[in-house]
Amino acid sequence: MKAKLEQKQIVMSVVVVAMAAAFLFFQYLPLNEKARMLKAENMALMTENNSMGMRLDTLPQLRQEIEDLDRQISDFDAKIPVGRSHGEFLQALATVMKQQGLDDLVIQPGQETQAGRVFKIPVHIQCRGKLIHIFKFFKAMESFQRVIQMEEVSMIGSDKFDGSLVMQAETNIFYRNK
Repeated sequence: MKAKLEQKQIVMSVVVVAMAAAFLFFQYLPLNEKARMLKAENMALMTENNSMGMRLDTLPQLRQEIEDLDRQISDFDAKIPVGRSHGEFLQALATVMKQQGLDDLVIQPGQETQAGRVFKIPVHIQCRGKLIHIFKFFKAMESFQRVIQMEEVSMIGSDKFDGSLVMQAETNIFYRNK
């Protein structure tokens, strides 16, 4: 009887070990691996969520920057006329130069080029006058309602030895089509 009891205990022990092994291999290990994968996925999602949160925090600042850029663009567009109208600009330029007491005026437009929706007309300017008058001329150009790009300016002493300078400037004016 004792042998049968020991045999039953061995069989029961083997069954318990087999059940524990089956539980370990078929339940615990797969679920543990799945839990590890879910934790890693959760961490990745948390990192992405934090990143999104940081981006959302910058959204009001980006909106403000966009509004500022829109204002600057509208200001810029207002200073780039629709249509060439460079004749008016050249006439206004000559008038300002004469008002500032500059002489030997040369205002010569060059060949226009296109960059996207904007056209560029190079303008060569040359005149002779005192430094203060040339400076006042440049100050007056700042008040023009048109974008003027100064590429190069050079001033050399006049051959008249009267304290005047010969100023040469390479500038660009712009316009856009309708």
